[in-house]
Amino acid sequence: MDIELLAPVGSWESLVAAVQSGADAVYLGGKLFSARQYATNFDEEELKKAVNYCHIRDVKVFVTVNTLLSNKELKELGKYIAFLYHIDVDALIVQDLGVAKLVRDLFPDFELHASTQMSVHNFEGVKLLEEMGFKRVVLAREMSKEEIALVKKNTKTDIEVFVHGALCISYSGQCLMSSMIGGRSGNRGRCAQPCRKTYDLVDMSTEKKIAHDFGNYLLSPRDLNTLEDINEILDTGVKSLKIEGRMKRPEYVATVVSAYRKAVDQYILSKKKPQIDEKTLKEVKQMFNRRFTKGYILGEKGQNLMSFSKPSNRGIKIGKVLEYDQHKRRVKIRLEENLSKGDGLEIWAKKGDNPGCIVEYILRKGEKTDRARKGEIVEINFKHVVYKDSLVYKTSDSELLKKAKETYERKDKNIPIYGQFHGKLDKEIELLLWDDKENFVHEKGDIKAEKALKTPTTEERIYGQISKLGSTPYELKKIDIQVDEGVAIPISAINQLRRTAIEKLSDLRGNYHHRNNIDVKSFHEKIEKWFMFKEKQKEKEMHIHVSVNNLNQLKAVLDFSVDRIYYNDFDTIEEAINLGKNYHIPLFPSFSRITEDKELKTIKEKLKKLQIQGILASNLGVLNIAKELGDICIVTDFSLNIFNNGAMEYLKETKVKEVTLSPELTLKDIKEITKKSLLPCEAIIHGNLPLMISKYCPVSTILKNNQNHCGACERNQFGLKDPLGVVFPMVRESNCKVQILNAQKLCLIEHMKELMGSGCNDFRINFTTEDTKEIEETLNAYIQEMKNTKEGNKKDKGVQQFIKKMKENGLTKGHFFRGVM
Repeated sequence: MDIELLAPVGSWESLVAAVQSGADAVYLGGKLFSARQYATNFDEEELKKAVNYCHIRDVKVFVTVNTLLSNKELKELGKYIAFLYHIDVDALIVQDLGVAKLVRDLFPDFELHASTQMSVHNFEGVKLLEEMGFKRVVLAREMSKEEIALVKKNTKTDIEVFVHGALCISYSGQCLMSSMIGGRSGNRGRCAQPCRKTYDLVDMSTEKKIAHDFGNYLLSPRDLNTLEDINEILDTGVKSLKIEGRMKRPEYVATVVSAYRKAVDQYILSKKKPQIDEKTLKEVKQMFNRRFTKGYILGEKGQNLMSFSKPSNRGIKIGKVLEYDQHKRRVKIRLEENLSKGDGLEIWAKKGDNPGCIVEYILRKGEKTDRARKGEIVEINFKHVVYKDSLVYKTSDSELLKKAKETYERKDKNIPIYGQFHGKLDKEIELLLWDDKENFVHEKGDIKAEKALKTPTTEERIYGQISKLGSTPYELKKIDIQVDEGVAIPISAINQLRRTAIEKLSDLRGNYHHRNNIDVKSFHEKIEKWFMFKEKQKEKEMHIHVSVNNLNQLKAVLDFSVDRIYYNDFDTIEEAINLGKNYHIPLFPSFSRITEDKELKTIKEKLKKLQIQGILASNLGVLNIAKELGDICIVTDFSLNIFNNGAMEYLKETKVKEVTLSPELTLKDIKEITKKSLLPCEAIIHGNLPLMISKYCPVSTILKNNQNHCGACERNQFGLKDPLGVVFPMVRESNCKVQILNAQKLCLIEHMKELMGSGCNDFRINFTTEDTKEIEETLNAYIQEMKNTKEGNKKDKGVQQFIKKMKENGLTKGHFFRGVM
């Protein structure tokens, strides 16, 4: 059965651990263009060595190029991709459509995998990527096994899913929180993990905190663990099982990969639920856990997804504090699990950080020991004051770490090889070697077999020398030795022949794809030509587009001279279209960034009956169905993360007529993109930008409903308050997805001159929770300021008052002037 176990690799030690523990493939990043910029990662020499090491051992290597890139970076990327192609990397994992287009155009036989950062969560999105040339799609972690099975049933594309490790609370690729708060973009591999910080749930109308006893880490998910139920995931027909953890230590990789290897092998043999022993389960838990969840993929939701009390590794509970000796700085514990010198401990405090230590000594009945057993009372060093009955957790197990390290340091894969040895009198000795992959080596030595003067060389001696493969991953299974009677062959010559043949066999095994060498001059000409995007003619007319969420907001906007309205409530779209008919303002249906297949089916059927001029495509699935609606104006939303001209060229091939640029671009970046784009570009210039979109609802979970459509967020406006007192509003979409909005409104009205000189012709104002009065004030100000700018007039009193009010309430200028890391 064709199942791939895919392991994370952040260092050379982790690579060896993954390969020796049974991974079929590994994914890793280089020093550049990787979404785990804080992992060690690999330089070019290490990458070359890694690919060779893996290929010799029948393990594939996928390299992550899964960040958004500027035009300048895209040009640098071309040389890097050429290097990866040349060293025989098996596939590239990409997020940016511009990267995908560059690879497809310049390296059409280089396999492309769509990263989970592309937020693919429906069949239509997979279908579109298949048409674009992707061989594999990594689906969103929010999809259920039933949804995954439906996708797999209808596509030939390889499907990859996460089965173990850390989870994001936001759909991957749709989180701007780290970026907007601190300038560190998750889309650029620099996420600061704001989801792992404390928040209070507040009622925004009363500003009161909602009391609950769950804990303060309201956005911190548990770690995914599907080990015991991996059969249910494999029954969907997915190709690849992905383990998260490029930032984790090699011992973690060894332990987790080994456990999943056992489970997958059991499934291949029986097609049944694997029987995982308690020891293995405990070792996986001990290595790292924020508590475990089976995740959306296996039907868990709400509080069963969340680690409310602690956002980091909690280890395994090993007892409670009996007493603390402040003078001696010792803590007394009754053990519920074994403890060894060198273990890491953490004792949970009622408030503040949980203090920890490495066990330097163990006192049992006053005597020092290196180990203590479950049930015993011990004293250990602990410099922090702790209190009776505090829980004690073992966060690292020195013996388990040692054992895990030994599993990959003391062994290598045993790859079966076969051979023939010829030792004919007065002829050069010969060695033929081959493997099960049809790789074949025929090597002749410099030495001829001669008549023995004393002791002839026996077949047993020859076999003994050729089978000395201890420093290699090979195991000699069978060899046919053909030697004339009474010949003598120097042992050194046999050894040299073996070494040379093995090296050549490894060279053959290391080159999976037999790619042609790249002609450097020709390649540079191609890449220069690829970046010669046509410069567009400057359009003088500027347009204001407005996004609204409901009929009341729509009514408020219709009296203004705007050029386009995006309408977000598809349930009332017919009424909205009828309302807008007399105003001659194009009304484009727009959708949630997350539209599951059951929603897309309804959307598709309804759109065929509506008379619309255009559509705002919020994800690849919506884009794919929009292509089938005839000659309409398809605009892609900011959620497609358009960061460079390459991405725009790709979208142009899919009938897209206009593109909304990423909110993470600077004004300088926008100027560079619009200068070379034949597609009109839209920029969002005002509104509460959505920072996250999540399938998890803090409101229903905390209020203990744990049900879809609980109604609480329709009756009240809730927000999340951070430790600095900043409140981030939450809004529920019609499909019960939750958006967390930026606390401060994006407001660029003071920079209308720079915006209008950026080459961007379309400017969007996003309304989310605003009432009629605020909508009217905002549109009056922006329309007047655009007129002032065109006519060269100063800001009038009305605009100045609006700016003053915005500043009093708090505003942000986003990334237009500060950029992102």
